Amino acid sequence: MHAQPLTLLANELVFVNLDISCWSGKKSLTPEDLGLDRSQLPPETLVSLGEKQLINPEALREFTTIRSAARRHCLVVGTRFMGGYAVPSAKAQGLLDQLTVLEQRYQTVRTAFLDTYDGQLAAWADQQPLEWQKLIREALVPAEYVGGRLHFAVQAVRFSAPSPQVVAHPGLEKALSGLSGQILSEISQQARETLEESFQGKTTVTRRALSPLKALRDKLDGLSFVDSGFRAVVLEIDRLLAGIPDRLPIQGRVLEGLRQFLCLASQPQGLQTWAAQAAPVVDALWTGISTDLAFTVPFNEDAESPPSNEDAASRRFDEAVESTPKLPAEAEVIDAGGDWFY
Repeated sequence: MHAQPLTLLANELVFVNLDISCWSGKKSLTPEDLGLDRSQLPPETLVSLGEKQLINPEALREFTTIRSAARRHCLVVGTRFMGGYAVPSAKAQGLLDQLTVLEQRYQTVRTAFLDTYDGQLAAWADQQPLEWQKLIREALVPAEYVGGRLHFAVQAVRFSAPSPQVVAHPGLEKALSGLSGQILSEISQQARETLEESFQGKTTVTRRALSPLKALRDKLDGLSFVDSGFRAVVLEIDRLLAGIPDRLPIQGRVLEGLRQFLCLASQPQGLQTWAAQAAPVVDALWTGISTDLAFTVPFNEDAESPPSNEDAASRRFDEAVESTPKLPAEAEVIDAGGDWFY
């Protein structure tokens, strides 16, 4: 697989930073809270007494839900990068529009929460055993403090290395050189989850099971400028989706082909090796296909029959698909694990 130079990546990417904080609703326990003598306890550098929950955790769940949604939106089109997300320029505005909607939702929830904060503290305290209610009532965490801990902001910037005459440091170039591997790592996690949840052990599936595969395809397509080998993977997914039968359940050889691809995609090194073998063929044919006319599989999970593509660009694209190396006959099924989002 061939990664692109720094200047090209810098021109094609937008760095999106999520600055979203959520209050835990907790405060550290003190010896005095428990009626203990500090002199009889180990030093705080050695032992922690833990935390006390000041408010019902359900009252805070919406904030973390919104933050998780923001991260998911970023990962649908981009990849983790330098504490934020590297997003294709062509998809940056659409992502920012989605994040703006989430920010408005966050602010609405924040306002409603702070307006009822004191009452929620009191209600939570009333639910606790009488002898422990003072742990909450005496905590003295004002709404103003909590409001400062509830924050949602998004920044989008272009990035480039400083001029060597000003600063000579390879850090950004090294970070960008790792983008391809980072993207494949995220793809592998998504493939593992899709395989486990929708395909493993199934003898038939419906078109709805293809939605995660389509999302995986679109992410790689949008980031194909990062590594030319991604185009080969996109073509293979297009080939598999184009073979989905009309109206009928997905089963037999078609289902097995999808499962084999997901098994391969679940292993970053395996997918990277396969794409590297396919990339030269794809690159040779891709140059003759107009970007504006390039074929995209018309996937619709509710559609009964996919539309046909009979123009010249489509036929040339089909030739490219057929020329790419096919997946190995067998792919190792690995156990799904890890977390897709952090």
